[in-house]
Amino acid sequence: METIPASTQSFVRDVNGNTLLNCNFALNESDILEFRTEIEVDINEDNPYDFLLESYALEYPFSYRGADTKALVPFLLDEVLENETEVLDWFKQAVPSPAKHPDIVQFLTDLNQAIRRDIAYVRRDEEGIQPPNTTLTLRSGACRDMAALFISAVRQLGLAARFVSGYLYVESGNDDENHLLNRAAGSMHAWAEVYLPGAGWKGFDPTNGILANSFFIPAAVSHLPEVVDPIQGHYFSKTATNSVLEVQLNIEELSLDSLK
Repeated sequence: METIPASTQSFVRDVNGNTLLNCNFALNESDILEFRTEIEVDINEDNPYDFLLESYALEYPFSYRGADTKALVPFLLDEVLENETEVLDWFKQAVPSPAKHPDIVQFLTDLNQAIRRDIAYVRRDEEGIQPPNTTLTLRSGACRDMAALFISAVRQLGLAARFVSGYLYVESGNDDENHLLNRAAGSMHAWAEVYLPGAGWKGFDPTNGILANSFFIPAAVSHLPEVVDPIQGHYFSKTATNSVLEVQLNIEELSLDSLK
């Protein structure tokens, strides 16, 4: 990580297990604040369906057991907020079997694909996440809005879910795959994970209606979407300060020759 101006840096782990880089600029003054980050990721083939569920969690509905019940409290429904009241009404007419299903993975896949079908993807550069009711009213939203809608539905159905912020890599030259994926060029991606006993946290991407595979690169997870912004911090100024944020993101494929 390179910063302008220069900073003192240290890595820490937050309460969710995310790796954070703290940058301390001390009393340096600057008209520009710039972060230059380069991450190298090795991607291995991964079958998102390669897991075995606990016998009691094969169907919907099911209840969490044992130590999971306490550990998952932050990821379960606390209360239905006013901006989420329309979610279950939409869900009940959007999926084939809303009350009971013999296959929990197919049940969640139906929800995942229903959001992709009913909500049009739009790139939103505005700050924040649309409330689920707003997303349903507009019938459109960014990837983070669709993930929030998925999480709201899943939690109201009694399942544990968390928000994931990261990147989606699309292989170069794979036109069929590129056509299927709605990844906005030059932006991050967001999806959701559901805790399934026996399988752990499994990723669902409602923007594209698919399960997350090895091309999904998580950067941070949390029960609250607003706490996993890529950059957070504080600055001090004697006078009111206007600011403009510009972001440039490139995801490039490195050949084996370039790594030698």
